[in-house]
Amino acid sequence: MTTVRYGETEIAFSLIRRHGTTIAITVRPDQSVVVRAPNDADLEAIRARVLRRARWILRQQVALARFEPRPTPRQYVSGETHRYLGRQYLLKVVANGKGAVRLARPRLEVHVQGTPTSDATRRLVARWYRSRAEAVFADRWPKCMAKVERYQVPAVPFHLRNMPTRWGSFTPSRRILLNPELVKAPTECIDYVMLHELCHLRYPRHDWRFYRLLSRVCPEWQRLKEKLEGVET
Repeated sequence: MTTVRYGETEIAFSLIRRHGTTIAITVRPDQSVVVRAPNDADLEAIRARVLRRARWILRQQVALARFEPRPTPRQYVSGETHRYLGRQYLLKVVANGKGAVRLARPRLEVHVQGTPTSDATRRLVARWYRSRAEAVFADRWPKCMAKVERYQVPAVPFHLRNMPTRWGSFTPSRRILLNPELVKAPTECIDYVMLHELCHLRYPRHDWRFYRLLSRVCPEWQRLKEKLEGVET
């Protein structure tokens, strides 16, 4: 996710690289902003275009907000659907359990100690997701590093961090952060995020060199990026 500041407002947008010569800006029904730009377009030129269109973007977001349904917060009760590795599972809450979560397709069973409450169920589910993220990411990470090592990308560890608007992040101190919620996405999307962040070890900025490397190690990154945008958390 990339941002520009317009006055006191920060506009975040997803950037999709493609073949072509024009920069196109779209405001989706959920008010998110998507920018499609040529593969060789400079990031600063893209940001400048977004800034020039900032008033129009904000007007579109205000207009769409009038028709946006209020999202229903999760209640963590039986019958809800939750994702894991791209698949949907029905939540089943079991009372007087051992405080554990078990995946039993097509259900995600949460065994709560005593009488179930939404908070107790939510904590158990969050703990389970983080545990699964540690295991899945630890399995996928060396596979992704193997794809970039020939491009002089050093081997580094990843760190888990909950982030409200990002699946992954490359920090100024050159640490790679992965959101545990990413474990809800298909494995191919997890690999895409990992490869994206690993490419930053060679090219920290989203310039043409970065996207050239990303395209080499993850040729379908644009499709996977769009697929990832549809994953509910």
